[in-house]
Amino acid sequence: MIKIGLIVISVIAVLFVLLFIVYFFNLDMKFIVNVVAPVLEKHYDKRDSNQFV
Repeated sequence: MIKIGLIVISVIAVLFVLLFIVYFFNLDMKFIVNVVAPVLEKHYDKRDSNQFV
C-alpha cells in the first residue's frame, strides 16, 4: 500500500514540475506561435477574400 502511495506522489510531483517548466518558460504560447499559427495562416490565406465565416 505504501508503494502505491509513493508512486502516486511521485507521478504528481513530476507532473507538477513539468507544468511549472511549461509555465515558467511560456512554452505553451511559443508552441502556438511557432507551430499552430503558421498552419492556421496558411489555411486562411487560401480562402476567398469575400467568403464569410
